[in-house]
Amino acid sequence: MTQEKLLELRSGFETAYIDGTVASNLAYKPQFISNNYKQGKKVLSSIEDELLVCDQFQISVAFITMGGITPLLQTFRELEKRGVKGEILTTNYLNFSEPRALEKLNKLSNITLKMYDVEVQPKSSITVATDYTAYLQAYLL
Repeated sequence: MTQEKLLELRSGFETAYIDGTVASNLAYKPQFISNNYKQGKKVLSSIEDELLVCDQFQISVAFITMGGITPLLQTFRELEKRGVKGEILTTNYLNFSEPRALEKLNKLSNITLKMYDVEVQPKSSITVATDYTAYLQAYLL
């Protein structure tokens, strides 16, 4: 990442977390995303939009189910066609992950899937990155 991009990223973080009056590029300013049906906004749409323009991605979730991955499978297949690499980290938390869902993800050649043994539920995060935009991180509680 160039020095100019790093400065833009820093300005975005400063605007978001320290001083809202600092001018910064909207593309580099973290945003809270949530489902807002009155405004027609969905977390899933935001995640898909960012995934479709990323160079790589990392997702960490407590468990994986078919209901959770089915809306993203077409996007993951498109990323596979384009050679965009991704990592998905999950856990065996309460054995909630569905084997069929894990198998679907594991069949995608561009995704590295890892499962960790845990006793407490971790929070979830998604990170996507490109050369031209900042990281989008969505924490799903």
